[in-house]
Amino acid sequence: MRFRFLLGLILGFLSVRTVAAPPEPFPGLGRKWTHYQSPNFELYSGRSEDDSRTLLEQMELLRALFLDTFKMPVRIPQPVTIFAFGSDKDFKAYIPPDKRGSASYDGFCLTHPDRTVITMAPGWSQDSTSQIVYHEYIHCIQHMAEEHPPPWYNEGVAELFSTIKVDKKWVTFGTPLPGRILTLRQRKLMPIERLFAVPYDSPSWREEEFISLFYAESWALLHYLYFGENRIPPGKVSLFLRLAGAPEVQERPDLLRANARELLGMDYPELEKALDRYTHTGTYIGRKVERPALPAKETYAMRLATADEMTLRLAELAVRFTDSAYAKLAILNRLERAPEARLNELLGTEALHAGEADVARDRWLQAVEQGSTNVAVFRELGRLESNLVFGYFDLDYRMPAERCTRLRTLLDKSLAAAPEQSAGYEMLAWVEATAPQPDVAAVIRVQQRFNTLKNKPRTLLALTLVRIRLGKTEEALQMLDDLAKIGPDDWVKYCSELTRARLEKRPVDQAKLPKSPGVRAGGIVMRPPTLELTPPH
Repeated sequence: MRFRFLLGLILGFLSVRTVAAPPEPFPGLGRKWTHYQSPNFELYSGRSEDDSRTLLEQMELLRALFLDTFKMPVRIPQPVTIFAFGSDKDFKAYIPPDKRGSASYDGFCLTHPDRTVITMAPGWSQDSTSQIVYHEYIHCIQHMAEEHPPPWYNEGVAELFSTIKVDKKWVTFGTPLPGRILTLRQRKLMPIERLFAVPYDSPSWREEEFISLFYAESWALLHYLYFGENRIPPGKVSLFLRLAGAPEVQERPDLLRANARELLGMDYPELEKALDRYTHTGTYIGRKVERPALPAKETYAMRLATADEMTLRLAELAVRFTDSAYAKLAILNRLERAPEARLNELLGTEALHAGEADVARDRWLQAVEQGSTNVAVFRELGRLESNLVFGYFDLDYRMPAERCTRLRTLLDKSLAAAPEQSAGYEMLAWVEATAPQPDVAAVIRVQQRFNTLKNKPRTLLALTLVRIRLGKTEEALQMLDDLAKIGPDDWVKYCSELTRARLEKRPVDQAKLPKSPGVRAGGIVMRPPTLELTPPH
């Protein structure tokens, strides 16, 4: 494996050696850059100090407001780097190739496995620019909170918060989006059931007219439920939306339809009529709340960025946004002279995007060895390691001791840095279920967090296997009974029947097996809970 990686690296390095330097390899390098650090953001800015501190303050307020509104903890923190360009020409040099053309862009927010990167043109304070960045950053927060809402809710709530406005005392969000309102008044709404059922891999996402209506209607429905004069108790709205985001409901949308009348006081046809009236006659009033108590923007650390530092940071940006071969060569050359964890984090992400999971794994292992404290990298390594181990369900599988130790170490680092996460504890349960010898302390650690976990059925299945490993058959059978009561998916039902049949020393009851235990809609192989990324949108 290591030899193959080194050979690939050498060949890749030789292939890019011939890449000629562009006239201006990293636009913006000759300008003055200042580095700022707020509690949750890193900013490289070519703007004035006041503009830079205000930008960071608004991002901090957006983050705090969103998390507080929905009572979400940040379960898997990820570094966020912002580049605020002082020159429009420099900003445009880093626009992703697929975004170039007739459309005008003033900002981008791209979430990568190792970090989120935001770029802003000089007019970042303009409504159109801030709305784009705020919208995409809300998706980033959802990812860090380990939330995977359905597309209509994911896009609708990002639209709600994209219009955040700040003054000395108040923060306002949910104010009207004129373009969305115009779309709603000119177009016929799509049926609610279709809105709720559209997945991100739908061919409809290639149709501009569909996208504009989908975003507008998603925003309008959430605006109506949260802010409209609908007389629906807020608690029931919250229950409806929580139900809408539950994984089992996304697989069985009939459950949401069945509960709509009880929670909202109306069925889907009535909800469609109410929404249609709201979009044509409603008064769109946002919500005003007091500013969250946060460290003052004057407290953010500030220093001048050196030319050497900016060479690396702008090269990183060029690799992430434009897939620049010259920038990758510059980074490889730097790594030959001086190891840097952050650069290996980047190259791991770049390899993963290219489908080279083995190279990504090696790069991220090097980053860890070089002192990386990036919890997102620990998480990604755990995901890649687990994918090598948990391909299919096998009651007799035992993980090699060396791999078990490596996975425990990675998960321990990840959980230490992000103790509120769910995926790390879920993965730890599966490590102990297949370890040469289960670590009872690790099992207890998972059990203490069980009520906070996102995927309780799959975790309970893993804990059941631990009981079997420890010779506690009766406890294992009781846990299988409990498992059947908490809404297991088809994969868990399948594995539960295989496990129960083994414990009861009988043949597998084929009548109890789901028809397609290995495949979900869309052809996704059902596996134990590896540390999965949020689906792209």
